Amino acid sequence: MSIHKPPVVKYPVKVQRGNSQKIVYRTIRNIQQVKTHQAVVTTRINKQCLMVRQEGIYWVVV
Repeated sequence: MSIHKPPVVKYPVKVQRGNSQKIVYRTIRNIQQVKTHQAVVTTRINKQCLMVRQEGIYWVVV
């Protein structure tokens, strides 16, 4: 009998480098609520652990 695992949900993260923008889908972990009621989470992009926050329908790197 297999153990049921919750589905892995990936969210769109908007990455900006200079003038270029790209949207990557990454798994969001460790959600923390900040005093301004914004969620700040960690995600892995290019083998780096980065903090991102929600802005509209995307998450942006803090």
